[in-house]
Amino acid sequence: MSNIDHRLEMGLLALMTIVVGVLAGWAIAKGSAGESAAWSAILMAIVNSIKEKWQSRTIDRMGANLANAPAAEPPAKEPGQ
Repeated sequence: MSNIDHRLEMGLLALMTIVVGVLAGWAIAKGSAGESAAWSAILMAIVNSIKEKWQSRTIDRMGANLANAPAAEPPAKEPGQ
């Protein structure tokens, strides 16, 4: 995924978060507990998806760094040898 795609995805999630936050505030001001809880659940899902995205990027970077790492000197032995 390119850097532009990543920024676009994060921007879209940020926009969604702002809209959902405003709607949650409106539901709270209206005194509707059921709607407030629903909007809070949506906000938690957005935050969770952002967290998972960053964890995925970290794992991908670790894999790329490991793939580019020089070979061990001497090479590691096979298990059981």
